[in-house]
Amino acid sequence: MTAWRVTTWNILGSHRPDLGEIATRVREQAPDALSLQEVRKGQVRVLAHELGWRWSWARKHYPYTPLLWWRAEGIAILSPWAVSDPMSASISPGVSTWLYKHRVVMAATITRRDGSLRLFNTHLASDNEDQRIAQARRAASRVSADPSPTIALTGDLNTTGESTVDVLREFRTVGLVDPGGDSTNPSAVPYQRLDYVLLPDDATFVESITPDGGDQWAQLSDHLPVTVTFEP
Repeated sequence: MTAWRVTTWNILGSHRPDLGEIATRVREQAPDALSLQEVRKGQVRVLAHELGWRWSWARKHYPYTPLLWWRAEGIAILSPWAVSDPMSASISPGVSTWLYKHRVVMAATITRRDGSLRLFNTHLASDNEDQRIAQARRAASRVSADPSPTIALTGDLNTTGESTVDVLREFRTVGLVDPGGDSTNPSAVPYQRLDYVLLPDDATFVESITPDGGDQWAQLSDHLPVTVTFEP
């Protein structure tokens, strides 16, 4: 089986980024799969049309009211290959879907001619270390319950400092490891790494690409995309 190439990107959809420019940046990396965070369903539909790709979207929360359904924020998986078997689940029990603190994990299967990849995507809590670790544990439990032979996980893990070890430990217990990477936030002058692509522990890491950042990137989002290539 040839290598898989996966990109993850928090595009800050509420700021209405230029989807045409985002599509251009994605094409430059030519991933087999693209995971997005903070993205509206309509934005995913437009971006997928621009790229000519398939997609799956999962709602994270309604920022205002379900009557303004088009403003609901979520996470998504897109691919030029077949996208099937979507799954989404809450990882913040007891938190209303009206609140930004509500968090979810999603997954979809990407199928190429030579094999398939089960890709998970999530966006962990930004303002509470204990909640972030608990959410990572719940997301990891979804991974452990999945029988797919090749699994990767992407997302804005929102973890810095000492809590990073604890968050990554939750995923390492289910066979997903961090291959390393560069700072991704803020995109103008990045100094902290929030965005990850976690790989199977028996995969061969090939490369990780993160732009240097700058004003042009900051016009698109406050996060930089990360593209990781690996051989299963």
